Amino acid sequence: MIRTINGWRAVFALMIVLFHVGATSFEEMTWAGVTFFLMASGFLMARKYPFEQLDGQSYRRFAWNHAAKLFPLHWLTLVLWLVAMALLGMLAIKPVALALNATLLHSWSLTHSIYFSYNKFSWFLSTLLFCYLCYPLLARRFTPLPQPIKWLIIGVLVIIDILILAGTDDYGRTALYVFPPVRLLDFVIGMALAQACQESKKIQLLGKSSTGIDAELISLAVLSAGVMLFRSYPSLLPWSDAVLWWLPIAVILVTCILYDKREGFIGRILASKPLQWLGNISFEIFMLQGIAALVYNYWVAPVLAHIGVQRVYDYVAADLLGASAPGLIVWLILPIDILLAWGVNRLFTRPVARLLRRS
Repeated sequence: MIRTINGWRAVFALMIVLFHVGATSFEEMTWAGVTFFLMASGFLMARKYPFEQLDGQSYRRFAWNHAAKLFPLHWLTLVLWLVAMALLGMLAIKPVALALNATLLHSWSLTHSIYFSYNKFSWFLSTLLFCYLCYPLLARRFTPLPQPIKWLIIGVLVIIDILILAGTDDYGRTALYVFPPVRLLDFVIGMALAQACQESKKIQLLGKSSTGIDAELISLAVLSAGVMLFRSYPSLLPWSDAVLWWLPIAVILVTCILYDKREGFIGRILASKPLQWLGNISFEIFMLQGIAALVYNYWVAPVLAHIGVQRVYDYVAADLLGASAPGLIVWLILPIDILLAWGVNRLFTRPVARLLRRS
């Protein structure tokens, strides 16, 4: 994992959690973050697994290894969610939704109550699994194509995507947001970008400066431009789920790879130990945010209210920030989520990964 990409994973994961618990100012970064995770997955996979030949045995090994990265964490968070709902007396088992969820097939449904069933954030693993399973075929058939042909195909798919989104309502747009074939385009763009970066290194067109500070500032400027576009033009909403963020994320990824180990001060922050640690548990942070919210709502918040902390915070925050003051959950959910993520990573994800590697 390139350190700065891992640092960005941490940044986007934290912003996604903050948005989901009420920090609405991070809405744009949530859409950008999901796009980043999918594009970065295709980008990194194309660098790590440049398939030239593929037989049945190697495909089965590849599929097993990558499914094994997703299912254990998914099953753990699903069980935790079911247990929590049962303890709260809110458990409602829907056999079809549960079966599709447990097998990571639920994002293929166009029904809201299914693709957001139980731990709703697991839709991302369902979509990512599809991208992983498609990768060997894409690497064999798509990657060897000449760059102009490859980008022409991507361009046609982008136009189709834009036209489809233009004709959907909010309900349909949300369904397409999680639908694996639609989000596969993010993954494919990341794959193509990785090869383009490799070729640019060979001909020395980019990445000549000794440090990446200029490129890092440009990448932040492009990302900021996307945020301002989103806020200034509400009509961009159908395309803000992914299309709007392809260029900013592409610039970020290109900067990360071309200036790997030659980072400027922004890159050095992203490569710092705290962000690397958070990046290493970013999957757990993302998947456990719903569990962390339950812990806060039913265990932490009642205690804070009982001892008066909640009342004091509400009074001080209202006095300083007025009606726009964020709730206390915005400040407390992250440490709860990070603590849970660290525990699951240390006590579950790592041991299971070692066990599966031995098998």
